Amino acid sequence: MALLKHITLICILALTGFNVKAFEITLAEQQINGMLAVSFPVKQSYQGFDLTFSDPKVSLISITNSIALKSVILAEQNGQKLRAIASAQGQVYYNRQQQVIEIIKPSLVEFTVLDNSIEQSEIAIDSLKQVIGQQLPMIFLLDVKQINQLFPGLQPKDIVIRDNGLVISL
Repeated sequence: MALLKHITLICILALTGFNVKAFEITLAEQQINGMLAVSFPVKQSYQGFDLTFSDPKVSLISITNSIALKSVILAEQNGQKLRAIASAQGQVYYNRQQQVIEIIKPSLVEFTVLDNSIEQSEIAIDSLKQVIGQQLPMIFLLDVKQINQLFPGLQPKDIVIRDNGLVISL
């Protein structure tokens, strides 16, 4: 399965023709979204709920060097379901040690319930809505090691958002 994801990533990058300059690689929002699609859906458990995050969409905000990430969340418990859209925004950061691009200091910007069959969920929903504007844990965005498959030995020095693209300086 991991090999299939890596092959898919390489195909996405090759087909979308990302821009490579002498010392920079620029990934457009569409390319980042394509790379994220390979690693989604993401499933995890939290406080008795089975959570599934899907349909990630990234928006790059160059003026603040930040990234917004919107995702559909499906929470399931005992056959009951809640589906919502959540958006978080934070600063782009390259973690050299783990070779990943992260969203650090993200905050929840939006949480909208789409449909809900979970009994007595009002308290939980109100609690989530109170988190809007507060800082969340770091969010993993991209694994630079995947890009290294195309460009072995790639060691980014800096990562910034410029002109609606994620610019990786080498």
